[in-house]
Amino acid sequence: MTKNFEEEQLARSDIKRLDPILNEPVLDHNYDGIEELDNPLPGWWLATFYMTIAFGAVYFYYHNISGGSQRAQVAYQQEVAAYELARFTKEQSEIQALDPDKLNAQIKDASLIQSGAKHFAERCSSCHAADGGGGIGPNLTDAFWLNGDGTPLAIHGVIDKGIPEKGMPPWGSILSDQELVETVAFVTSLQGTPAANPKAAQGKEVK
Repeated sequence: MTKNFEEEQLARSDIKRLDPILNEPVLDHNYDGIEELDNPLPGWWLATFYMTIAFGAVYFYYHNISGGSQRAQVAYQQEVAAYELARFTKEQSEIQALDPDKLNAQIKDASLIQSGAKHFAERCSSCHAADGGGGIGPNLTDAFWLNGDGTPLAIHGVIDKGIPEKGMPPWGSILSDQELVETVAFVTSLQGTPAANPKAAQGKEVK
C-alpha cells in the first residue's frame, strides 16, 4: 500500500488500524477479540447475489400474482384426464374381452380349481380363512355378497380390480390372467361348502 492510501484508510472513522501482517485495514468491529478486515465482497459474488434476488422477485410475481403458474396446472389436469380416459378405455376393453360363458365353463375344470386353491391359500386365506369362512374379509361360502352378485364375472372383477376402500387389494397386477381365472374357479367352488367358523352374513343374498 502507498503511504497516501494508508493515511486515507486510517482517516476513516470505521478503520481502527492496519493489520501488521497483512497490512490491511482493520475495522473498528471487535467481537470477543475477533477483528474484521476491510475486505469488500468480490464483484462476481455480489452480482450473483443480486441476480438471485431479482430472479426470486420475478418467480414470485409469475407464480403468485400474474397467474402464469396456472398453465402448468392446466397441463397437469389435462394429462390426468387423458390418463383416466385411457385407463377407463382399457378396463372396458378387458371387460368386453372376458367372455362370461367361457369363464363359466372354465371354472368347472377341476385342475383349475386345484390351482386356484394354491393362489387362495397364498394370498386370500389370511383375510377370508383357509376354508373361505371369512375373517377380516367376508364369508365366501354363503349366498351373501358385499360386492357384486356372486357370479364368476363379478368375482373376477373384484379379485382383479379390488375394493381398496374396503381393504380388498387389486390382485390383477400380481396374478396373471390364467391365475385370476384359477382363483375365480376356486372361490366359486367354495359357495355352499361348510366352514369351520363361518362369519356372519354380510351384504345381499343372491339366489
